[in-house]
Amino acid sequence: MALEDKISALPDDILLTILSLLTLKQAVATSILSPRWRYLWTSLHTLNFRYEEILHRNDDDTDNEWGCKIYEADYMERFMQVVNQVLRSHKAPKLHEFGIHYPLDASRGDLIDIWVAFAIAFKVSKLELNFSTNQVPIWVCSFKNYSFPLYFFDKTKRIEPYLVQLDRVFSVCTPPLNVDNGFECLRELILKSVDLTDEQFETILSSCTFLEFLHVLYSSRLVNVKHAVPHMKLKSLEMYRCFQLKKLEIFAPNLVSFKYLGPKINISVKDAKQLVHACMRSNWETWEFSRTNSLGLPNMQRGDFVFGQFAAYLPQIEHLVMDASSFGRTKVLDNGPLLYNLRHLSLSSLNFADGPFGILGCYEMVASFVKVSPFLHRLELHFELYPLQDPELRRIAVSPHNYLKEVLVSGFSGNKLVVDLIMVVFDFAIELEKIEISTAYLGDPSKCTISLKPDDDFLVRKSIEQLHGRMPAKAQLYILDDGL
Repeated sequence: MALEDKISALPDDILLTILSLLTLKQAVATSILSPRWRYLWTSLHTLNFRYEEILHRNDDDTDNEWGCKIYEADYMERFMQVVNQVLRSHKAPKLHEFGIHYPLDASRGDLIDIWVAFAIAFKVSKLELNFSTNQVPIWVCSFKNYSFPLYFFDKTKRIEPYLVQLDRVFSVCTPPLNVDNGFECLRELILKSVDLTDEQFETILSSCTFLEFLHVLYSSRLVNVKHAVPHMKLKSLEMYRCFQLKKLEIFAPNLVSFKYLGPKINISVKDAKQLVHACMRSNWETWEFSRTNSLGLPNMQRGDFVFGQFAAYLPQIEHLVMDASSFGRTKVLDNGPLLYNLRHLSLSSLNFADGPFGILGCYEMVASFVKVSPFLHRLELHFELYPLQDPELRRIAVSPHNYLKEVLVSGFSGNKLVVDLIMVVFDFAIELEKIEISTAYLGDPSKCTISLKPDDDFLVRKSIEQLHGRMPAKAQLYILDDGL
């Protein structure tokens, strides 16, 4: 007796929820199950095109070989064909998510424009254009970031010409579009290796009045970003590796999270009374600016980058991310208020002994923050690159801390200086419950750093055993690497 297919009898909305848990490729593959499933995937509300899921990778391809192949013309054409075929078949009246994850550049701009217009026409809530990759082959020397058309997000300019192209190229009939409504549906915008001008950045915030999350990575044309009118819905702003940026001013009264990684620039976050998550990471610079930048503004010195520009917000911050080069042996923590709200502190440094970026500076930061953060719960220490020397760590007096329960150490190479620093933490974190150790560097908030593994596994294992013997009684040790 044939088994009854009870799943296919479920309503469309339930089946679409099930399909949304699959990758797009897997969802399309369900079309062969039965006539009931044949066109069901065309009503998906989420379309995320990821090259890792769409293109075939040989089992023996190394990461480097695969990273080179995706820049080849036949792979790129195959990816674009899949996107176009799916858009032609799409039937849902609205999109929740639309994402392109492939290192496409400006040469494919005309097609990308149409894809974005498609997403806006179907009132997308989350739009992600990820044209970034960690591995760019040396021979890809002409890669130029895609840029939006100048007035693409300007509500006073119409995007109907792009919708006409949708109908002509894809035979896609878009729903009736009130452009204002299309932009007002956008809640999350993620742009990686997409070039924006200062004017376009301002236009996006002005047009997308319900935008809650904005993430920008590797945008090379931003210089002087300013949004002076209060954006009442924006809750999270992330600006990573925009290396030409000289000044950033944002007025978002309901901003909860601000994350920045890049040059030490002038940053003004105005009237953010809800701000509780702050990441202020600078580049690893070998010298400190002493001149003005191209806008005639003085570049930030080390201690001013965080403590000067964000001093007013420090008492309300719950999660703070910064690096050793931004500490500058400042006395602001000693002379300022206690940080009663700080629960989670993440500090990064190079695995060097001396200099403004080194472990000794990181140690001073740890000691200073622990003294003024009585309710600190989690401490993360991230060390990039390998150590060159291991001088003795001169201890700083730190009183026992009763609330610090979790410690994460990444970029652990087993060298004596790092081991000594961790043992210092053991001495004052008397209620420590968990310590996590990873040889991979996990301190890049933009997740663009290719982590290097230490060559000496024996030293790593030996140092971990040494730490295990010195841990507080209640603490558990967790190794995050396979094979250690």
